[in-house]
Amino acid sequence: MTKVRRDFLESNGEYLEQGVLSFASLGTAERSSRMKLPKRALAVALISLIAGAIGMTILPKSSPAEEHVQHHFGLPTDWSTRHLIFTNGAPAEVVAAAGRDPRSWIQWARRSSFLFHVRGRMPEMPAPVLRGRGMRVDWAMSLGTAGGMAIGETPAKYSFDISGNYSCANDFVVYTIGATPSATQANIVAFNNLYTGTASSSCPFGPQTPPTTDFTQPTFMWSYRVGSGPVNLSPVLSLDGSKVAFVESATHGMFDVLTWVRGQGTSATAPATPAVNSVVRLDYTNTTVAGCTANAAATNDSSAYVDYGSDSAYIGANNGELYRISGVFNGTPTVQYCITVKAGTSLTSPVYDPVTNRVFVSDGHSVYAYSVGATSFTLLRSIAVASAAATGNPIILSPIVDSSNGFVYVFSAADSTNAHTIVSQMDVDLTTQTTANLGLTASQFILDGDFDNAYFTTGPKAGAGTLYVCGTQANSGTKPSLYALSFSAPNGIMNSTPAMSDNRNINGGTNPAGSCSPLLDFDDGTNDRLFVGTGNYTGTGGANLVTEWNVNTRIPSNTTTPTHAATGEWGGSSAFTIDNVSPDPQTTSIYFGTLHAPPALTTTPCGAGNFCAVKLTQSALQ
Repeated sequence: MTKVRRDFLESNGEYLEQGVLSFASLGTAERSSRMKLPKRALAVALISLIAGAIGMTILPKSSPAEEHVQHHFGLPTDWSTRHLIFTNGAPAEVVAAAGRDPRSWIQWARRSSFLFHVRGRMPEMPAPVLRGRGMRVDWAMSLGTAGGMAIGETPAKYSFDISGNYSCANDFVVYTIGATPSATQANIVAFNNLYTGTASSSCPFGPQTPPTTDFTQPTFMWSYRVGSGPVNLSPVLSLDGSKVAFVESATHGMFDVLTWVRGQGTSATAPATPAVNSVVRLDYTNTTVAGCTANAAATNDSSAYVDYGSDSAYIGANNGELYRISGVFNGTPTVQYCITVKAGTSLTSPVYDPVTNRVFVSDGHSVYAYSVGATSFTLLRSIAVASAAATGNPIILSPIVDSSNGFVYVFSAADSTNAHTIVSQMDVDLTTQTTANLGLTASQFILDGDFDNAYFTTGPKAGAGTLYVCGTQANSGTKPSLYALSFSAPNGIMNSTPAMSDNRNINGGTNPAGSCSPLLDFDDGTNDRLFVGTGNYTGTGGANLVTEWNVNTRIPSNTTTPTHAATGEWGGSSAFTIDNVSPDPQTTSIYFGTLHAPPALTTTPCGAGNFCAVKLTQSALQ
């Protein structure tokens, strides 16, 4: 056993000493009835899964020089966590294969976190009751005036303690910034002391309402100007949180891996330049390797997907080529091989499925499946989704792969006739496809939907669960609207007629033109909540809203209204990242960025002319 594995097991021995529960058993009926299991037993199950997954398939063998290194594993959450999903009810062999990917236990831990919520490692002070029903801005931090988190992209959140306890010092959230870096502008930042606000705070001294000695806003953990280009795509975290991988949108797409140092850089407008040995910048498209020749290109739509088991990244570019990069976090990033998907086309982010050993990617109109070999990709099949006559790339974000049930989902601004916005469900072999119309062809982006808790706990093959999607309105392709899709037993096929159509209450009373953020669903053990952002990223004339919907049961009609709303999110919101479930104030939140600077003479939420990093409470959970 390596030193790394011993460190992990010893640091979590208090959980392991009570025995072992297999994740496979939690993947069926027992997991469905997890509310009946003791919290400690569930902690044992989670730690057992992590220890097994990391110890057997994730960690490299330690060299003698590494034997003294102490390793810590927390819960990283980024864009990829929501694009490879796992549900109950899968066959044992599928559960075993899925368990090799840490995203399976990260997802389980997030969705079961309400079973672990105990007071964080703070002074034990009585937790005040959160009152009021309105969703409000807890804090908003300036990312500068030149750019912010891009539309459709996701902040990355690292939770230090896998048992669910929060850490003011060591929990952090990473934002990428779509601005050219300079001495006065960062292109990537991180915040800690997250659990703060003006009405209440839990950092750094424990729960206080109102704050007296606690902070009222987070602190910059670090702030960097990396390379020469903006960072318009989503960051990805290493398992221990010590490194961040991202794509820098320079003249060529640059694959960067940053080893951050706490305290370097003090704000988004006072960044540090990382030391030469702290960042690796790989000009990955300008490299001749097996499968393709050097073909330098920018990267607009393809965030890196990291397979932790092989320490490899999959990434596309605007040249239509798909790349595999080895040695991402535990070695030296090196382009291993690539393949031309469709020459000259901007590819979406890829997704690697450990169950089928396939990478799924889109060229904006079709979806492709490639098997992953030791030295090359092999095309298995492709399937057309959107009309070639559609403007631009109707599919912008990567496929969502349901590894447990063998489905792939994409969301497209156009269908095969260029008449409707759609969601498409296909099997992992890409031989069959079911689509549902979601309004007229969209003039702006159509981004990810999300599944409710019933989809995960019961599974679509039982005919349960709902997929919520933002499409367009029945009579307008320029305005967003909410749809709900259901599934049929026993095959889990999505019904082509929505169960609920064209709910325009996501878009405010004036119903302006605009689009939605990617949707986010999160169940806290009591309430299943759906979060939707709407706005017009090209300006401030959209709805500028974030709405929260209770989806314990499926939204019944298009007249249903949201439970809470937050206004003044200029341009709309980026994708959301979820936080903890905890009884302490400010510790149960969502994070996102605003997509536009505020109008003239407006200083909210983070100052005149600024793009913002924002935290909102999920709701009054306790």
